[in-house]
Amino acid sequence: MKKCSKILILDDSRNTEDLLSFAIRWAEVIHASIKVVRVIDEKAIKDTTLAVGAVGSIARMIKDEFIREADEHIKALSEKHDITDLINIEVIAGNIREEITRVIDKSGADFLILTAALKGILGSIASEVIGYSKNNCVVLPAGVHHLKWDRILLATDCSVKAESATKMAIEIAERFNGRLFILSVVNSNEELQIHAPAFIERMSEERKKRVKEVADQARRRGVCAEGIVRDGIASDIMIELVGTIGPDLMIMGSEGRTGLNRLFMGSVVGSIINKVNCPVFVIKKPFIFKNDC
Repeated sequence: MKKCSKILILDDSRNTEDLLSFAIRWAEVIHASIKVVRVIDEKAIKDTTLAVGAVGSIARMIKDEFIREADEHIKALSEKHDITDLINIEVIAGNIREEITRVIDKSGADFLILTAALKGILGSIASEVIGYSKNNCVVLPAGVHHLKWDRILLATDCSVKAESATKMAIEIAERFNGRLFILSVVNSNEELQIHAPAFIERMSEERKKRVKEVADQARRRGVCAEGIVRDGIASDIMIELVGTIGPDLMIMGSEGRTGLNRLFMGSVVGSIINKVNCPVFVIKKPFIFKNDC
């Protein structure tokens, strides 16, 4: 069957099999090709060559060996899952941030798949990648690679920019016969709650109407849907609701954000992904499910 969508895996070496397993299953749903990219930190290679006093051709051989071992590791896992002919593998040595940025920019991928453990020199860069990318992103927790989505949590501000995430959540809930929880948070803090309670109440009532519209839209598709409106700090409430509801999947919208707003969205996601045990979809652009490519 022709592949009409693209998946790009940003491999972090410790979670390669989980990333591959999830991507294979998701690719079957969206009829996608898969590309796996692993960037080896050039500093790690340099440290190794310095430790053994290697220069010139010997240093290049060490670099080539790093790349060869990584490539063979990914190929072995692709053979294990019988997808050798279905994926494209690229192993690069260089500056991790720069190379990942370059790969994302030229990929044309519909979905990036990564884990919160994706690291640069100074620690996790997953939130930076999400903030930078214009692609839809899927963040996997360690050890999770299934697509058994019985309970789906959609976090939305009910704005026009959240429509693609809403459509994605309803489509997935319908396809996987899942129950959809629609969460919308009216952002507030202690000062607002003390000095402007009427404003928060007015915003909450307006948000409840919009959440009801989304729930009704889902129900017309045969999806069991429940709306939840809360006020407070969005990331804190999302984490709290994940603990209460126990979703198998969380979906958030970030379509059309630019500049600092896009980077801020990455920081919000970053504050969540290390504290939840389900995949998080961050929807940044429309995606149409095609039954026939």
